[in-house]
Amino acid sequence: MRFHALDGLRGLCALAVALFHLYEFMKVPSPQSIGHAFAFVDFFFVLSGFVLAHAFFDKLAFKGGGWSFAIRRFGRMYPLHFFMLMLFVALEAAKWFAARHGVAMLAQPFANENSLPALASNLLLIQALGVHDRLTWNFPAWSISVEFYVNLLFCLIMILPLRRTERAETAGGDVLRRKTWIMAALAVAGCAGTIWATRYSHAMSYDFGLLRCIYGFFCGVLAQRLRAGGLDPFARLSDNGIALGEVVMTCVTLVLVIYLPWFWLFAIMPVLFSLLTLVYAHEKGPFSRLLLMPPLHAIGEWSYSLYLVHSFLLMHVFGRLASMVGKKGWLGLHAVPGADAGDYVAGLYQQGPLMVGAVIVAYLGAVLLMSSLTFRFVEKPARRYFNAVAARRDAAEQPATLAADLAADLAARRAAARRVQAAE
Repeated sequence: MRFHALDGLRGLCALAVALFHLYEFMKVPSPQSIGHAFAFVDFFFVLSGFVLAHAFFDKLAFKGGGWSFAIRRFGRMYPLHFFMLMLFVALEAAKWFAARHGVAMLAQPFANENSLPALASNLLLIQALGVHDRLTWNFPAWSISVEFYVNLLFCLIMILPLRRTERAETAGGDVLRRKTWIMAALAVAGCAGTIWATRYSHAMSYDFGLLRCIYGFFCGVLAQRLRAGGLDPFARLSDNGIALGEVVMTCVTLVLVIYLPWFWLFAIMPVLFSLLTLVYAHEKGPFSRLLLMPPLHAIGEWSYSLYLVHSFLLMHVFGRLASMVGKKGWLGLHAVPGADAGDYVAGLYQQGPLMVGAVIVAYLGAVLLMSSLTFRFVEKPARRYFNAVAARRDAAEQPATLAADLAADLAARRAAARRVQAAE
């Protein structure tokens, strides 16, 4: 089962994050409505936990398959990350080549956030595990770094306590309950760690992003366990009640994202996003039905691409075009010594409402266009390939697993027979 409304909601949140970064790039105050859009990254963590628990919780608990899970997650997350990283590297290499031939540069190539050590950490997806003092290369990928390893932690928890002899005796009962309690403990630990980390960081990304991800991801897992266990608070409502709950939850979430201080955003939003995920999973409210429309559904499918491509477009396409326009003296701009690309984009933005609208439409339109292309030519082929590799591994392991299950069942029967004989 795929939650299409949640996909669409994730797409809209990715667009909000992209728009938030436009204002940061221009170094101008953002409208209050998107000033805290960075909090939607926590929604991505929650949704990841919810969806993966829905697809893999029982399967990993009773059948194993940790390697197949890891292969699928690698194929889902790494290829697009690597593709975008290589685009950044290619441009940095072009800057290095130009600098070698006497072209003046505002910033030295392969330095600071684009250093070679940072490149190595990005290739290993460890750039947000406290190894740097800033965001590096394709900066939104910090969340991919922590999410990948939290996904593996989830998998490890699901498969490590498993003993084949337990399957027939505890299937559907104690095993799932034990694992759910472990997930709950991790969510609480993530919450406590996140609150503690806010004393030392305002970024909560390259430094303490792992704690933030643990909190959000395992809240999402718990939301799915509530749904699977028949404890979803919205499931007891009528269709009209669910629709009303969706409207109320959406309004409350938006108000809190807009107006809460940053500390409380990190402290309570994962819990609120978990409730929002539960109500949107029913797809019975007016907003979720709207998200099922083809255009919004497409944006939902492109959401991962939206998130990873927008910084490249912002800095190396949109910003460079604005710099060229400014240096040529077009569109009311003029060359300013030492001005960077963000300054020129801000110069366009400050020319009145029509130009503001043009800047935003052009930027988001470019993001959507590139996202559709990377989704089609990078994401989908890579996902199909790695899913096929995982499926072949599952098929190869199935006979061995079946044989082990039969042997465990036979051993359990013999042990029961011996107990009966001893009792007699």
